[in-house]
Amino acid sequence: MQTVVIYLDYLCPFAWRGLELAYVAAPQLGLDLTLRHYSLEQGNHPENAGRPRHTPAWKLAEQPLESSPSLRAFLASHAARQQGKAAHLRFALELFRLHHQDKRPLDEDQTLVEAVGRAGLDLERFMADLEDEESRRLELATDLEVAGELGVFGTPTFVLPSGDAAYLRFTQLTTEPELAVNLWELFTAVLENGAHIETIKRPRW
Repeated sequence: MQTVVIYLDYLCPFAWRGLELAYVAAPQLGLDLTLRHYSLEQGNHPENAGRPRHTPAWKLAEQPLESSPSLRAFLASHAARQQGKAAHLRFALELFRLHHQDKRPLDEDQTLVEAVGRAGLDLERFMADLEDEESRRLELATDLEVAGELGVFGTPTFVLPSGDAAYLRFTQLTTEPELAVNLWELFTAVLENGAHIETIKRPRW
């Protein structure tokens, strides 16, 4: 198995599509997916403008719950992580689908509870872990610090076993296994190529 770390933000539709693609390709390619968090809100906050990403002035993990549309989702994601990597992955997929397919708000408990049910997690344990807010905030802060040190600026960012890392935007949802595998192999081939290709960007009209 090859471990691939994926940095995600539940607000981001590109992160959702990237995770869905990796999830479909993983069994075919022997990928072990590890989920981590990066906050677009923190990265783009005016108080952090011009500052190194690893030393932000405004930190999401320190903000009141009601001040951010994504903070509750991040804390819930860490609560789901307490039930294991596989459970965390299922929860993340279901929360993304509820928000981006079903247009459900991220910061409502009903959305989180439904994601738990769809993912097959233990709801009682999940709620107990979510109520341990101090621990979940510390875990989130650690994820965001590591993301900052890595230089993550967008989601999804994939970190390959080789250590190569890159952000890639997927404009379409890909759930067909053969196509997902082809796209993943194309992406990794570009990323690991000895030419050290850094940017490919289509023009916009």
